[in-house]
Amino acid sequence: MTRITSLLALGVLLTISSPLFAQFAASDDMVDRGRELFVHQWEPNDKLSPNGDGLGPLYNATSCVACHAQGGVGGSGPKDHNAQMLAIVPEPGKLNARTAKTFLNRLNTMHPEFVDSEGRYFTGILLHRYSTTPEYAEAHQKVTTPLEETIESRSRVRRMLNRRGISEISLLPLKLVINQRDMQYALAERNPPQLFGTHLIDTLIDDGDIEAIAQQQLQSNKGVSGRFTGRFGWRGQLEDLDLFVKGACAAEVGLQVQEMNQSKDPLKPDYQLSGIDLTAEQTDQLVAFVRSLPRPEQVLPEDPNERSYVNQGAVLFDAIGCAECHVQDVGQLSGVFSDFLLHDMGPEFEDPIPAKKIKVTRVTAGVTMPSYYGADPIRATETYYTVEEQNHFKEYRTPPLWGVADSAPYLHDGRATTLRAAIEWHGGEALASRANFAQLHEREQVALLKFLESLQAPKTAEETPDRIVGKQVAEPGEKKISSIPSGTIKAVAARK
Repeated sequence: MTRITSLLALGVLLTISSPLFAQFAASDDMVDRGRELFVHQWEPNDKLSPNGDGLGPLYNATSCVACHAQGGVGGSGPKDHNAQMLAIVPEPGKLNARTAKTFLNRLNTMHPEFVDSEGRYFTGILLHRYSTTPEYAEAHQKVTTPLEETIESRSRVRRMLNRRGISEISLLPLKLVINQRDMQYALAERNPPQLFGTHLIDTLIDDGDIEAIAQQQLQSNKGVSGRFTGRFGWRGQLEDLDLFVKGACAAEVGLQVQEMNQSKDPLKPDYQLSGIDLTAEQTDQLVAFVRSLPRPEQVLPEDPNERSYVNQGAVLFDAIGCAECHVQDVGQLSGVFSDFLLHDMGPEFEDPIPAKKIKVTRVTAGVTMPSYYGADPIRATETYYTVEEQNHFKEYRTPPLWGVADSAPYLHDGRATTLRAAIEWHGGEALASRANFAQLHEREQVALLKFLESLQAPKTAEETPDRIVGKQVAEPGEKKISSIPSGTIKAVAARK
């Protein structure tokens, strides 16, 4: 009972002290102006961006709050607001000078963002759901339509399954879409993360604190071994919170900022905005608001029996190995439940867009500046590595579990609708913990889930506006394009 009592005391301390570090040194006026920008519904040629073109031309939502509203303003987003990435699925082979040129031309024809000005290519690019160009909806629909079942496509999918050691087509994590000019494309998705407490993650944790956890994991007897790149983004691709926020303006709403250009419209590839949509003052205000968001809380039940049940779940959480990656306290920050490291989650998490790579001499492709979603541009050298040859395609940063009760769906692409499903999806380095969870008695499993349900969004978070709750916001001039449901490629290669 000593352990449970101490955990209970810690839970109460977390609840009482939750505002302790939630103060951010910015004027109330600056934060208020940032909030106005965060909830503002942007339009083309918006009055708030007189030196730019306002919303778009490509965008995923008309406001920040549209994707960050669960549990209050600044929370996570639903699956239908996932960011979509169009990715090339590499196949084994070599590129010489002639084939490399053809390869790059085909990528550039598909979408101008695939190839940069230096002739380097990205394995994946952000595929926006909407555009201010009316014809874009038809083009988007064509590109995102599930792969047509043919003899050739069945054969191609069988090769993918064999190389990945996957026996069932339903387990292939790639959402295969268009195959154009002998190049196979797939959709990858990223679920909008919660922003609560990000200022504390940025300021109360040193890189050394995270590196120390990585060193400790080298002694793990469960195969856990994380590596550190950055503390923000599903791939840990960004180390700077300010850039994380500013980049989202350009990437998700099409608001060009000083640090990042808006995406190119594939239907108008020559269009380039000469000014910026948000001034440095406006982006500073927006960052100030995000930094002011309160931290999540642990809320323990008032009933002593229920409270004891939650604390038993906390003990089990640690006992079965969850806490090896979901570390409760990191640096000066308590109750965050993350190690902020990248971990190999297994073949069922494979994604054509790799985690930010560390420099290793074996890689012949040039490693340059990272993109917002984590893919580095690669030079089309003679050797290029396929998806199955690098674990970076299966790595994800451990998401903080504070606030997890109010942040469904779960995992990087929102594939899990419940906490139980999220646990059961774990593979790779987390396989042992998943197996340990499966071996628990049902009552013990429920206790662990009750513990996770006690990790809630901050009660002081601003209530989400009515226009966001319970319905989707109508996008100007566009019909809603639903995301491709999971399992859409089950029919492909079903016959042998």
